[in-house]
Amino acid sequence: MRRILLSFGVLLIAGSGLMAQSALQKQSERLSKISAVQQEAMTEYPMTFEGETNPFVSTIKAPDVVIGGTRYDLQSNSTMANRIYAYPDGTMGATWIKGEADPGFADRGTGYNYYDGAAWGPAPTQRIDPVRSGWPSYAPYGENGEIVCAHTGGTAGLVFSWRENKGTGDWNNFYLVGPVGHEDLLWPRMVTSGEFNDIIHVIAVVPAVANDGSIYEGLDGALLYSRSFDGGETWDPKNVILDGISADEFIGFGGDEYAFAAPVGETIAFVTGGSITDGVVMKSEDNGDTWERLTFYESPDPKFDNSYVMPQHGGSDGYHTAVIDDMGRVHVASGRMLRSGDGGGAGTSFYPYSNGVLYWNETMPAMDSASVGFDILNPSLVMDPMYLLAEVQDNAAGDSIIGVINYQGGLTTMPQLVFDHNSSIMYAFYAGLTLGFNTEEANFRHIWMRFSEDYGQTWSEYTDLTGDVFHIFSECVFPSAAANVSDKVHLIYQTDNTPGLNQRYEDHGVVDNTIVHLAINTVVGVNEAPANIVGVEQINPNPASTTANVIVNIDKPSVVEMSLVNMLGQVVYSSSMNLSYAGTHQLRLDVSNYDSGIYFVKIQAGNDVVAKKLMID
Repeated sequence: MRRILLSFGVLLIAGSGLMAQSALQKQSERLSKISAVQQEAMTEYPMTFEGETNPFVSTIKAPDVVIGGTRYDLQSNSTMANRIYAYPDGTMGATWIKGEADPGFADRGTGYNYYDGAAWGPAPTQRIDPVRSGWPSYAPYGENGEIVCAHTGGTAGLVFSWRENKGTGDWNNFYLVGPVGHEDLLWPRMVTSGEFNDIIHVIAVVPAVANDGSIYEGLDGALLYSRSFDGGETWDPKNVILDGISADEFIGFGGDEYAFAAPVGETIAFVTGGSITDGVVMKSEDNGDTWERLTFYESPDPKFDNSYVMPQHGGSDGYHTAVIDDMGRVHVASGRMLRSGDGGGAGTSFYPYSNGVLYWNETMPAMDSASVGFDILNPSLVMDPMYLLAEVQDNAAGDSIIGVINYQGGLTTMPQLVFDHNSSIMYAFYAGLTLGFNTEEANFRHIWMRFSEDYGQTWSEYTDLTGDVFHIFSECVFPSAAANVSDKVHLIYQTDNTPGLNQRYEDHGVVDNTIVHLAINTVVGVNEAPANIVGVEQINPNPASTTANVIVNIDKPSVVEMSLVNMLGQVVYSSSMNLSYAGTHQLRLDVSNYDSGIYFVKIQAGNDVVAKKLMID
């Protein structure tokens, strides 16, 4: 039994390429008409997945490891902060928003765990911050230390927690408040740069009117930049609005509509852009002394206030990520979203079935509504291919979209870009609605991956990193990836067993969520994997009541193992056979003795595994 469970984890490798468009296209007309009103960012002043207990061997990823938990499930209003860092010595630190005491979550703050090179510590039971906080950013600090920045949601502004030696010792604290009369700063992003990571860079928002704030320097939600060279004793500059993102160009900024790229030398950059504004990269090549604005998306009206009707048009969903490559160029990924304005002043509308992850780098022209495209569900029909990084993937079973619990993002959203400066390979991760994994009301979201070996010109096949039997009922969202790469790429994500959120939309009640660490082998490991490629062309009939014929295609003679797995992940049948030639084979599976329901037929040859859904009636 254990050997069979181990092998099932690699089904995502070979199965990712068997894609079609038919199931999605059948739903396009109906789903494209569904819209919702954009909401303000969440301020919030006032059976779950427990990890893979049976570790499995995979040429793509190591076993998921639970590092902590939370009942407060809103990790971000949109763009994710940097929450994990992998140090050169093999250690890691990770943070998340942690809260257990519902309702109210008076205990909310920064959950923290540390990997000492051999294992993660025990799941934390309390926050590291001295006060109630939220929205942490995590970074290395000093020669061997670490630092966290979070907001307090009050006149204390931002709280910083730091210590000289990562993973051990007491946390020290200092604060950064906003301008006079606007002391409250929200939803911060922080990175560190310099030879010893001792230069602190912070961006944060002065609360907008809708978040109990007020207009500042003409902006209803001003995005401010600050920098410190001395551990927060002084700031230079402090709470400045950079040219290019002032009231001349924007009405204001919402919560979490921005993110830093990991600094490279003296080059730092961040990406920003709201629901209907321009998409902008602010870039500095002198550690924040001077800044240049780069536009990756040109809005039809960057300062649209919904005072007139704006027709449906293509844009971003506000979930962004940015990375700086080994030539100093910035790359951006953003969720694709179709939007409109009714002119009534009540808020712009978005279409939650919008499909696609947008991509841009400095060598490309800025996107606009025409290049993003007007087709909601199928972006590849109308969009210039160079702007499309990913979209929802059909599976060969022809499963349709059951429903979507939206995060005010599209079907493919929450992107993360990572650039490996050793191999010049770029990795892209995102949370994508996944066909074939669903409740009766909605599809689950999984963590997907692609990579590019040519600076974003072309991308690899799709890999569902959470497409195994252990994640049949897992909502996997809010990925945050470590910026630096060794022999692995590291990320964390949040999961529970119910689609949607409690804290923002009350899609479900308050439940336990787990924070999971996922390690992915670099592309070098993928290329060295054995080439025993398996293709399962079809299962016929499906549904089946007595016998199912499984059509298998292999590229070389191989011993093939066929298994039948139920929805609980239990292997109810397994058989091995020697297929003596490369090509197509028909395997017969007797299902007459099994209860009606949904099963997975798993075919393994060498290190490659494919699983197909089978209905038994």
